[in-house]
Amino acid sequence: MSVKISVAVPTHKRAHYLRATLLSICAQTRTPDEIVISEDGRDRPTFETVKEIIEMYPAIVFKHMASISDDVRIGQLKNRQQAFRATTGDLVAMLDDDDVWEPTFLECAESALLSHPQCAFVSSNHYFMDDTGSRLVQQSRDFAAYSGRSAMRSQLYEDVLTHTLRNNACVFSLQFSLFRRGALERVGFFQPSGGLVPDYMLMLALGARGLSGYFLTDYLGSCRVHAGQQTAKRLENVKSKFEGLAYMIHVFGERLTQQQRRLLVKKYQQTVLEYSIALAHAKQRGAALQLMARPFNRFGSALPSPRRLAVLFALLLGVKRLRH
Repeated sequence: MSVKISVAVPTHKRAHYLRATLLSICAQTRTPDEIVISEDGRDRPTFETVKEIIEMYPAIVFKHMASISDDVRIGQLKNRQQAFRATTGDLVAMLDDDDVWEPTFLECAESALLSHPQCAFVSSNHYFMDDTGSRLVQQSRDFAAYSGRSAMRSQLYEDVLTHTLRNNACVFSLQFSLFRRGALERVGFFQPSGGLVPDYMLMLALGARGLSGYFLTDYLGSCRVHAGQQTAKRLENVKSKFEGLAYMIHVFGERLTQQQRRLLVKKYQQTVLEYSIALAHAKQRGAALQLMARPFNRFGSALPSPRRLAVLFALLLGVKRLRH
């Protein structure tokens, strides 16, 4: 039975990157059936870029959604949600407007997903690249080790929640994943809390629902590293993670196994401390102290990291040139 694949592309004023993104989607060995471009605002260079790509690939169905004016914005999270919901495919992927796929991404992901009907999604490894598109090989390898991906195999992972919480970063990357639409609908697509880390919260929600994923060790795409990306916003990112984890505990806490709940609470407590450090680093010392007043045994006994506590106290005392 043939399936329909849709690709969602949320964008905002990145026409110079968007062209490479769209070309990497259209050049797939398994051509997508539909590409939905959701523009947060309205930008003439973006319009011209999308128009050019549409004319180049008449066999692909395109949808380009934009606001009536660039003054009318809905924000990145709602724009992502809009992009996903506007797709109509049986299988759905999302690629940000500054990243690219290898030509075989959709082919490999679709094959793995159809071979494992119990899977909600298939996710692959990926490279990092600089602003010009050159691969950052060593940085890619270092992040694979840091995130936990270097220890993973090409196989089914039934406990997505545990694998996401145990590692330093989300091992299942949104930009290099292909989802069953039904699985996304089951969790309501992106979660209402999570801000700048909606991908992390989406994987936690899928895992909390008991849905499984398949990981491919092949490097099937590249994530661009540049000054304008959301991951460069340290304080906003850790704040989003803090709010998202609190939401996860509230909504899913009682449904999880004891081990899963313990891991979720531990990650929340670690994030409270990291958020306090980020606030102190931003000279918001009062807010950092207020946040740390939250008892660490709120959801069960746990001790904060002495090393990270030392970093926080040093920042609160105004120590300079502290490596953290």
